[in-house]
Amino acid sequence: MFAVRTPTLRRLPVQLCRFNSTTAAPAAVEALETPPTPLPFFVHRSKTNNLPVYEEARSGGTLKTTRIRKTEGDLNDLRLRLIEHLELKPEGVYINNLTKHVIVKGHLKQKVEAFLKGLKF
Repeated sequence: MFAVRTPTLRRLPVQLCRFNSTTAAPAAVEALETPPTPLPFFVHRSKTNNLPVYEEARSGGTLKTTRIRKTEGDLNDLRLRLIEHLELKPEGVYINNLTKHVIVKGHLKQKVEAFLKGLKF
């Protein structure tokens, strides 16, 4: 009743990169050979593929914080990198060890997301 389709393979054009023995490989090729060192922490994305960074306002809107959720690993290293990159005071970034959230004082969602995207999360 139904026609069975067989998968077809398409050949894609292959570009070969050839080097003479006297010329060195470009720096881009050499950079691909060394894998980047893994970070000691990880930030998972949400189900909708967004970074889990949220702004909160408490105490009638006078206490503004930014919360990073879904973290694992060495959160103190993430905290120190946030302090260094965003040029914050060390008292302005703290870790809730029970929930594994990193909390930053102030509404800094765009800066924190840009920082995490720069780390390839």
